[in-house]
Amino acid sequence: MKLVTAEAMREADRTTIEDMEFPGMVLMENAGMRVTEAIMSLEPPSRRVVVLAGPGNNGGDGLVVARHLNRLGVSVSVWCAASPESYKGDALTNLSFLQKKKVPIQHITDETQLDEMSQDFARADLIVDALLGTGTGRLVEGLFAHLVDAVNATRTPVLAVDIPSGIDANTGEVLGVAVKALWTVTFAFPKRGLMLYPGADYAGKVTVGEIDISPRALPFEGMDIIAPGQVSRLLPRRPGYAHKGSFGRTLLVAGSPGMTGAAVLAGESALRGGAGLVHLATARSLRGIVEAKTVELISHNLPENGEGQIASQAADLILQWAENCEVLAIGPGLYPSEETYSLLEKIIPACPVPMVIDAGGLTALSAGPEILLKARSPVVVTPHPGEMVGLTGLRVKEIEGDRLDLPAKMARSWNFVVALKGAPTVLGFPDGSSWVNPTGGPTLASAGTGDLLTGLIAGFISQGATVEEATLCGVFLHGLAGDIAAEERRGVKAGDVLLRFPAAFRTVLEHNWEPALFGPFHRDLRPRYRLDQ
Repeated sequence: MKLVTAEAMREADRTTIEDMEFPGMVLMENAGMRVTEAIMSLEPPSRRVVVLAGPGNNGGDGLVVARHLNRLGVSVSVWCAASPESYKGDALTNLSFLQKKKVPIQHITDETQLDEMSQDFARADLIVDALLGTGTGRLVEGLFAHLVDAVNATRTPVLAVDIPSGIDANTGEVLGVAVKALWTVTFAFPKRGLMLYPGADYAGKVTVGEIDISPRALPFEGMDIIAPGQVSRLLPRRPGYAHKGSFGRTLLVAGSPGMTGAAVLAGESALRGGAGLVHLATARSLRGIVEAKTVELISHNLPENGEGQIASQAADLILQWAENCEVLAIGPGLYPSEETYSLLEKIIPACPVPMVIDAGGLTALSAGPEILLKARSPVVVTPHPGEMVGLTGLRVKEIEGDRLDLPAKMARSWNFVVALKGAPTVLGFPDGSSWVNPTGGPTLASAGTGDLLTGLIAGFISQGATVEEATLCGVFLHGLAGDIAAEERRGVKAGDVLLRFPAAFRTVLEHNWEPALFGPFHRDLRPRYRLDQ
């Protein structure tokens, strides 16, 4: 599923209407139908709906919604945020038809009618926000700002058409004021601002409505959203005749004094992800602690320095063991010292298998990230913004400001896979493609969840997935497990997320997640799941 800018969406509209000669009126009709379907599927049913319609195409979509709701017997009233002569083209056609059908319509052109409109909002079961749409590029001021404030002041739930009014479709920024919606039905392709915060918070639950715009009408932007059906297809297969050796061996180098829990979480995550055997190599003095915390991991001693950290002299032994494994994961719980950098400096250019590097490994690499350019095998790095600072030299503000595009730039120039963790997590691949993850949330803002991701990606690689496939599946399922855990209770920690991995797997493997709840012409941005799984 493509993730697009406002400019790309406008070009796709133009190409569809002008080059492909598909009537704009039909696109507007399809958009209104998708919103109507969503409204009619809500529980409890909305018996009284108020549509707030601006003078542009977004408002025209809202007028189509009003017509269909009226036809279906829903009590509907319309507030047009401009004078009648401001409406043009397809929006005007729909407005004229509503007038002839005697649907209640009021035009609000100044602040004197705000109280009357607010009272209408308060009596409704639902407000449809069709005020501004994706064309908003400047601060929402004057009357429109008062209208947005009036919508937000009511307790009536809001469904936004395409994007909440006042949200920048490219950046997710609030342009002065913005409508806070519970649901958003966006059209053809999700917009970037629906995935970036604070826009994602204002959008609520996002569904993509099909209106007959082909992906071929889009200018190339190279950014997609990970979909559950895609994850289902990419997951390593598990044939009935398989044994533990069929699913590979993961070598995990992890742990330091006070951080053995990170090593165990990463190892158990690889096992729950399906790895056949997981070898956890840690400092000699920590092996007993690790073995007390787990029964399924195979533990190994590594030489250590006087502070209980894995010594750089351990590199030869690690490389020897890696020869008999499918993947090396390194970093969870490692202390980011000069000793750790020296260890990585020896391992990275010589490692014969793919590597997943995270946590203390990434922080240590800030002393000289260029060593990654010498990697013999494919590499996956999974930094949070703070760790990305050390890899790029950028400030956190600069990283967050370029969150959607930076991972692909970095992956292309450095030739490794980048998973920039955060809200949202964004993947960059060496071929220049980008993937945005729709799952996960504040549940993952807890110690140890990053170690789970490292182990899960490594476990998929051990089963034969490419580094790109493993990262894409790992990020999605890791976030989904967090979502499921969060729905069940508050106070979730990393171990609780780990226990929800089986439910996350079932969600993508046992259900057809193509159509959304609203029907075959909709796609959910985030997968639905049952809590009884």
